[in-house]
Amino acid sequence: MKPLGYIAYEGPSLIDGKPIVVVVNKLDGSDNAKTGAIVQSFILRADVPPVEALRTGDDASICGDCPHRPLLAKQNGQAPCYVNVGRSVRSVYEAYKRGRYTRADAATIARALAGKIVRLGTYGDPAAAPVRMWAQITRYAAGRRGYTHQWQRPDFDAQAWAPLVMASADTIDEAARANLLGMRVFRVSIGADVQAGEASCPASAEAGRRATCAKCTLCSGTSIQARDIVIADHAVGHKRRVIAIASA
Repeated sequence: MKPLGYIAYEGPSLIDGKPIVVVVNKLDGSDNAKTGAIVQSFILRADVPPVEALRTGDDASICGDCPHRPLLAKQNGQAPCYVNVGRSVRSVYEAYKRGRYTRADAATIARALAGKIVRLGTYGDPAAAPVRMWAQITRYAAGRRGYTHQWQRPDFDAQAWAPLVMASADTIDEAARANLLGMRVFRVSIGADVQAGEASCPASAEAGRRATCAKCTLCSGTSIQARDIVIADHAVGHKRRVIAIASA
């Protein structure tokens, strides 16, 4: 019988040492209209339900100091993370606790992902788990899509991560700093401010949703040569933030 999904990693978070788990599921691709058929992966606290972790700040183990963590977003005025933790993330966590996912070595998972497009961190930051694990399980994949806010950490190995993920940036200055580290950038903008060297996300509303993430290859880190990607803020409250910038 085909597994519901795999447990790719169980161990300490590389962010704060707390127990986390990486679950790879949707092996035949998600039904998300924006992403298309992409294998999903969830980075979760292994010992704390995700809704509780979000409420208490224990999600720092899997998201670090990402300014879009709901607890931090309330303080800094940033867009809150768009992921519906109470639905898909909670469902994955509960299935993990029921023992629904198969523990397997990296070679087995790599074979299961061969020829597929894999999302590194559908929820959670991939840099909470070892870069070597991600490289091993996706070595036969047709492509990767991933994003990290952890590139600003002093211990972040940009050279190792750059081929796997995009550096998430929230300002033009952040994007420039990530470029200096040798990383390609996925930047969230407030308003239309595409810069030289950037292109609008083809799956975004402002670009006419002319592609899905599965068909677009642009968010593949430095494994391809392409411009950086920018997308307009579309999280809850984005209209209010645009108005605030315009009236400033």
